[in-house]
Amino acid sequence: MSSEDQVRPYHAKDEARGQDTAEALAAVMKHAAEREKAIKEKPPRKKQPRWMLPLGIQLSVLALYLLVAPPRWATIDPIEPPDPSHAVESLRLAMYLQIRRVEDYRVKHGRLPDVLSDAGSTVPGVEYRRQGANRYQLVATAGEEAVVYDSTEPADEFVGSAVNKLTGG
Repeated sequence: MSSEDQVRPYHAKDEARGQDTAEALAAVMKHAAEREKAIKEKPPRKKQPRWMLPLGIQLSVLALYLLVAPPRWATIDPIEPPDPSHAVESLRLAMYLQIRRVEDYRVKHGRLPDVLSDAGSTVPGVEYRRQGANRYQLVATAGEEAVVYDSTEPADEFVGSAVNKLTGG
């Protein structure tokens, strides 16, 4: 490629004039002088407002008071663990749902499921024990207490009054 065919930007002039360079250099020098002047002439430091010191002292005293002798409104009550009887009741309700699934499977297929997942979605922590052709047990634990359902007992008696909460009755 020859020097005549070199691509130049559309705004480039055919010839560089010395006047343009001088104007650019003058602008740079002017900017540098203004910047140098601004650095030397720093504005005076502002004084703190008069109200800052009393406010800072009062806030410090308040923080110390809250730290040393916190009032009742500033203390957070610890969260108490849930009542174990509620955990057992909730587990009985969950097991009741699983009992209903097993019984629906028995009605539909004429036999008990081999594993609990055959009856539908399972409740985590509930163990299924098939005992013969027509009997099964569901076993789960709530904390330290074991909850056992045997298919020989009615499901409504196993759940007790909690079934009313589930059915809305």
